[in-house]
Amino acid sequence: MKKNCFKAIIIEDARHDLEAKVNGIFDKLAPKSFNGMRVLVKPNMLGPAAPELGHSTHPEVVRAIVRACLSRGAKVTVGDNPGGINRSSTGVAQVTGILEASEGCFAPIGDKVVEMRGSKSGHTLMISRVVLDADYVINAPIFKTHAGMYLSGAMKNLYGYVAGACKAQLHLKAPSREEFAEVLCDINEVRHPDLNIMDALTVLEGNGPSHGGVKREVGKVFASNNTLVADTVMAAMVGVEPMRFPVTKRGQERGFGTTDLSQVEVEGNIVVIPDFKLPNTFIAEATEEMLTRAAQANKMRDDRLAELLPGRLSVKPLLAIDKCLQCGDCEVNCPAQALTLDPYPVINDKCIQCFCCVELCLEGALEVPDVAAFRAY
Repeated sequence: MKKNCFKAIIIEDARHDLEAKVNGIFDKLAPKSFNGMRVLVKPNMLGPAAPELGHSTHPEVVRAIVRACLSRGAKVTVGDNPGGINRSSTGVAQVTGILEASEGCFAPIGDKVVEMRGSKSGHTLMISRVVLDADYVINAPIFKTHAGMYLSGAMKNLYGYVAGACKAQLHLKAPSREEFAEVLCDINEVRHPDLNIMDALTVLEGNGPSHGGVKREVGKVFASNNTLVADTVMAAMVGVEPMRFPVTKRGQERGFGTTDLSQVEVEGNIVVIPDFKLPNTFIAEATEEMLTRAAQANKMRDDRLAELLPGRLSVKPLLAIDKCLQCGDCEVNCPAQALTLDPYPVINDKCIQCFCCVELCLEGALEVPDVAAFRAY
C-alpha cells in the first residue's frame, strides 16, 4: 500500500446508533457494492463467555457489520476457530451471542482446511479454507490485553484463521514472544484483511484476554484499511510506542503497513485511555529491560544481575484453588503438556508461559502472578 493510502476512522460514542456508524465506516473504507462477493467476517470468539464480559467481539458489532455487508449484496460467512482443542465453534458462538447476531450467516469454518507453511517460521499452518476462498475479508477483533503478547487486536485476531489442534502445536513450536510474533505475521500474510473494524466498546485491561482482565468502558469503534495501522491506533490509545509490542514490531519489519501515524489519514481523535493497565508480564519485561540497561551501564556482574532479573520463568500461571472445578480443561489444552491434575493443576518446568491455561479456563482459576514488586528495583 502506497504512502498516504493508509486510513483510520475513530468513532466516539459508538453505542448510540451503532449500525449507522458502522455503515458510515463502510461508506468510506469498503466498496459501495459487493455484488455477490463472498465476504468473510472474522470476529474474536475466544471461548464460551457472555458478551458483557468483553472476552469476544460484541455481538452488536458483528450484527452491524453483517447487515452492512448484506445491504451491499454480499454472500456473508461469519466464523472463527475458538481457543481450545475441544470446543465447538457453534457452541461458543451461541454463548457469546454471535450466532444470533450473524443473522443466519454463521458457519463452522474449521471443517475444511488447507495445509500451508509459514513463509518465515517454516511452521505448518492449517488454515480454514473459507479464508482463502473469500473475495473480501473483514477482521472484527476486540480491543483487549493479552498476558502472552501484551495486546490482542487486529493482527492477533487472525490466529483464528488456524483450525483445531494446530494452534496448540504452534505455541509449542514458537515458545518465545518473538517466535510467536513471527508465526502470527506468517498467518497475517496468508490473507491480509481488506477492512478491520475493532470493537472498543468494552475493553479489557490488566491480565487479559479473559477472566484475568478488568473491564473498561470506552464506548468506541475504530477501523482501518490496514491491519498494522489498526494495531498502531490501539497502541496509541494505551499510550505505548507500538514497536514495544512484539507482533506490531515484527509486522513493521516485514512491511505490512506503518506504525507511523503521520503517514495515516486519520478521521477522528486518538485519545489515550487514562491509566490503562497492561499485563503483569509487560511490567516484568519492562523491568528486566531497565535492569539490563542499568547492569550494562554499571558493568554489574552476571551473577548479581541474575538475582535481580524477574525472567519469564518467574511469571508462570498461579492457581486460585477456590475457583478450580478440577475439570481438566487446562491439562487438555496445555501445548507443552506441562500441566497435570494432582488433584488440582500442577505446572512443571516444561511451562513455556504461553498462558493458554489462563486464557481458556472458564472459571478464571489460573492467573498471571502479580509482579508489581519488581517495580521497586
